[in-house]
Amino acid sequence: MKKIAFAAAALLCLWQVPLAAANDRMDYLAIENRIQDQWVEYAYRYPQITRGESRVAEQRLNSFLREYSQSTALNARLQAKKEGRRMDGETSFTVMRNDQAFFSLVFSSDFNGQKRQKGFVFLPKDGTQLRLEDLFSSPDFSEVLLQASAAWREENSIAGALPTLQDFYLTEEALVLLFPSSDLKETLSFEISLESLSDILSESLLDGVS
Repeated sequence: MKKIAFAAAALLCLWQVPLAAANDRMDYLAIENRIQDQWVEYAYRYPQITRGESRVAEQRLNSFLREYSQSTALNARLQAKKEGRRMDGETSFTVMRNDQAFFSLVFSSDFNGQKRQKGFVFLPKDGTQLRLEDLFSSPDFSEVLLQASAAWREENSIAGALPTLQDFYLTEEALVLLFPSSDLKETLSFEISLESLSDILSESLLDGVS
């Protein structure tokens, strides 16, 4: 399917913006590509790491970030073709945390009346992607997070379990949980300060999140 999509689509590298970082941060370029054909015009953007903790981390991160961003465009094309009409859209990114402890970002997609976000958290030393449970030492962390967000989730008619892999991100001060809205047209965010979670954070990560 990817071969078909790429055969039909023109992928153009439109810009590469170097974003320099301090010594304790990764450097990256902001890359933009575009798929444009009879079904879709979709711009997708992602960071390309140019200096990381190791070559392994750079390669792992660059492969993942490029493929994830590209997949949003390919999925959009498939949807447009399935519905039999031409659509426009885009995926952009914002780096939310970039230091020795974490590289965290959120991808924002706008397509077919839906505005959605996916968050990611990585370890700069080797490019490992973290799950939500990796941040905590206590198996009861989910109960703590559910209790903290209970009133907000009720107010926004959000039900279901907590996110695990791609529905959260970190800033220097907070853990941000991402939930689909009740009508599935957008992503809503709930922020919990890292300081308030310090008692249950994993000891191996505590220095980086406190």
